[in-house]
This record gives sequence, structure tokens and C-alpha cells, in this order.
Amino acid sequence: MRLASAALLPLAVTACVASGPSVVSAPSFPATAPPAAASGATSSEPRTPAACGRPWKLDVLGGDARVVVVCASDVRREAFEETSAIARALFPALDPAHDKVCACAGRLRAPDFVDLVFTANPEEGRVTVRADGGEDLDPELGAAFVACVGTVVATFAPVPSRACPEAGKASLVYPVRLDLGPDAPAE
Repeated sequence: MRLASAALLPLAVTACVASGPSVVSAPSFPATAPPAAASGATSSEPRTPAACGRPWKLDVLGGDARVVVVCASDVRREAFEETSAIARALFPALDPAHDKVCACAGRLRAPDFVDLVFTANPEEGRVTVRADGGEDLDPELGAAFVACVGTVVATFAPVPSRACPEAGKASLVYPVRLDLGPDAPAE
């Protein structure tokens, strides 16, 4: 994940899915605060990640992101399309996940990134976001941050997803890597 210094460039999140990058995006702005060394701040102070500056939006970079669709009789990957029923089942978790991740970033020093796994069950009207450490997460900061975020649950009116060929219930799994690079000192 790279941050650009232009005024309104998307903050992207690379996917944990090998087929292409999935993202959660929020506009990033150049930091207006002086660097930590110049301001006398220590490296252990919580800093506000650029990802917390704006609401999140699920995006696809490169057009190859995939959602894992788990049905009773098969498991497959489908392209993520922002207007699809699959995407609409994932969206209700964006604001609660944003709020939880950013609250934790305000209390703890955040690692450079955290993996988030969105899992939607449209027929049940439920979507969860679980923070995941993964083996490449910062060993010093990661475990406490993942524990703070934990699992976020959002509900919505149940809808038929039609994601499974048989009329069964679908589980839709969409993993993303969220960049938590600093933007400004926490207030």
C-alpha cells in the first residue's frame, strides 16, 4: 500500500486474495503536522492513520478482485462489482468497521497495516468484519491492535443473494489489507 502526497488520492488496501487487489479506500491528505522527531513526539504515541480521515468505500483496483462465495455444494470466486448484491451485502459493515479500527488507532499505536476479513450472510442479514494478524503483521504492535478491533457485526434486512446455484444460503468472504500508515498525531 502506498500513500501519495497529492491532495485527494485514494488510500488503497491490497487484498489477501491472490487473484487481485481488493481495497477499502478513503481519501488521504498530506500530513500537516511536523514529523515526530521535529515535534518531540515519541514513536510510541498513537497516530491517526490516513485511513481514518474519511469514510471507507470498497473498491477494486485493476479489475480483478474476487469475493469467495461459499455454497453448500461448492466454493468459488466471483468478481467484485460495486453494484452487485454481493457488494450490497458487504457495505453495511464499512462504517462500523471504520469506527472500531479508528477508535483502536486512537488508543493504541497501530501497526502499518491490518488484515480485515468481511464475511456476509445475505439471507441472514448479517455481515462481520474480523481483524486478522497474519504472519507478516508487526509482532510488537499487531496482536494488541487485532485484539482491540476484534470482530465487528452489522445487520441489515435479509435479502436473497442468489449467489448459490441451489436456493441455499451463501457466505461471502472478502479479505482486504488496510493500510494504517500515519497521517497526523492523535488528538
